[in-house]
Amino acid sequence: MVGERIRTQRRRRRVTLSRLAEATGLSPSAISQVERGLVDPSLRTLRAIAKALDVPVFSLLIEVPSPHILVRKNQRRSFSMPDRQAVFELLTPDLNRRLEMAMMHLEPGASSSEEPLPHAGDECLLVVEGAAQVEMPGARYVLSEGDSIYIDEGMPHRVTNVGEVMLVCVSGFTPPAF
Repeated sequence: MVGERIRTQRRRRRVTLSRLAEATGLSPSAISQVERGLVDPSLRTLRAIAKALDVPVFSLLIEVPSPHILVRKNQRRSFSMPDRQAVFELLTPDLNRRLEMAMMHLEPGASSSEEPLPHAGDECLLVVEGAAQVEMPGARYVLSEGDSIYIDEGMPHRVTNVGEVMLVCVSGFTPPAF
């Protein structure tokens, strides 16, 4: 499914495999294998492809358009990213808005990524349940339920569940960053 969405976005933008390979630093063969579902792309690869195609990473992971403005709890789209322990739920109806909201779930001891990673767009993260450590270059912050942190665009960061229960965080991104 991810590969099909990449192919759809690439073709929609009239980008050849060769041009996408050049823009991402991958080989045309590697991109072809991802598009055909023979290889699961890493998060780095997905981010590189999304950047080259000028689309949010989320748009490569889930079905996109929705004319609705209401998202019922039982209708949220959930997904996880390759090579990550986090499970996300999209709280906004689609990825075509100026604001994107997502809920992240992390098991005790799990992290959102192996290392702090940057992304486009500012983020505000709110801890709903549990305890989180937010790691950024030169700083680590421990957040409890109800605490929030603002993360500027491009700031590498990683969230780790440092509690004994499931960590639930809500993040707002503007413009959409995933």
